[in-house]
Amino acid sequence: MSIEFEEYTKMRESNNEDYLNLVEFTDEEGYGKYLDLHEHFEKYLNLKSVEKIDYITFIGMFDRLFEIPKERKGAEYRKYLDGLLEYLYDFLTRIKPLTDFDSILTDVQREFIVLWENGQFPGWPKEASASALAHTGAHLDLSAFSDWMELSSLGLDRLKSALMALGLKCGGTLEERAQRLFSTKGKSLEEIDPGLFTKTKPGKATSKEKDAEKNREIAAVESQIYRLAELLSEQRAATKENVTRKQARTAGEKEESDEEEQQTESDDDDDDEVPYNPKNLPLGWDGKPIPYWLYKLHGLNISYNCEICGNFTYKGPKAFQRHFAEWRHAHGMRCLGIPNTAHFANVTQIEDALALWDKLKNQKTAERWLPDAEEEFEDSMGNVVNKKTFEDLKRQGLL
Repeated sequence: MSIEFEEYTKMRESNNEDYLNLVEFTDEEGYGKYLDLHEHFEKYLNLKSVEKIDYITFIGMFDRLFEIPKERKGAEYRKYLDGLLEYLYDFLTRIKPLTDFDSILTDVQREFIVLWENGQFPGWPKEASASALAHTGAHLDLSAFSDWMELSSLGLDRLKSALMALGLKCGGTLEERAQRLFSTKGKSLEEIDPGLFTKTKPGKATSKEKDAEKNREIAAVESQIYRLAELLSEQRAATKENVTRKQARTAGEKEESDEEEQQTESDDDDDDEVPYNPKNLPLGWDGKPIPYWLYKLHGLNISYNCEICGNFTYKGPKAFQRHFAEWRHAHGMRCLGIPNTAHFANVTQIEDALALWDKLKNQKTAERWLPDAEEEFEDSMGNVVNKKTFEDLKRQGLL
């Protein structure tokens, strides 16, 4: 490895093109740490009838393609999908060159075929296979009819459906339809007059079938984007945090940070990017460890464990108190069959939560209003009794 390292060092010092073109990243990608989706964000905004959002929102929902109605997924949408898929695939091959993503996409395609045929692919519900007219449009057996006048007794709709089943023209009056249909009696499709057929001959793909095939191709691209977005979840979260941090800076802070970066690059090109952090402190907005006094002030050195969240550990009391209203704790309470109300604040043990829930249910049962015991009745003498006693006396005829 030392020999190989020395060769790369020589290539870098000599500005060899083979070394410079090993892996290329844009400035926004930060050597594979972040995604650069600005180009695709602009294409998304140019799609018809899409909600105008900002770049940070787009990073969090660019793979939520199932929320776009299928009526809006046309040719421009397909171009947008192809460009997005190409970028995600290229980015993954650059940051993980040893992973076989082609086999992963092959498995995705195999799973997509099963979901598509069952009508379970998100965003593309399965349509009804045929309309009501098509169900009545079976081929009509003409052997039971001796002339076209008997056929006319079936009515316009039945004759139209029978003609459509054969691929014949279905317009005209009742007599014309009956005569046209009766002329096909005892003939094969090849023997029928070609002038009676519609423009779309039997066996030729209709526009509806072509649209279904286009929709299937678009859905196949969406399935691949879903999988690649899952593989890029870590870079996606880092991108969102990086963009948020950049937008929070003022103009003066941006200039100062740019000057500091240029100065550090010119002073020490070989400086390691990993900051010195022996106490494993969390990083601040500038990418450097926060001061230790601030770390202790916020109580980040104290860990809180929550059994309801799957024994998840929270650093600091602020994060611990905030997690009771977050999705992880709410999901754990829902799995236990307990509502996530204010009664269960600061309860982290499953046994304690179940015991408190039983106590609350018993208390609610005891406080429930019972009409037999608490509803009051008054007899003709002015005596006040409860409902049960009043009904008993009434049945015995004592009132």
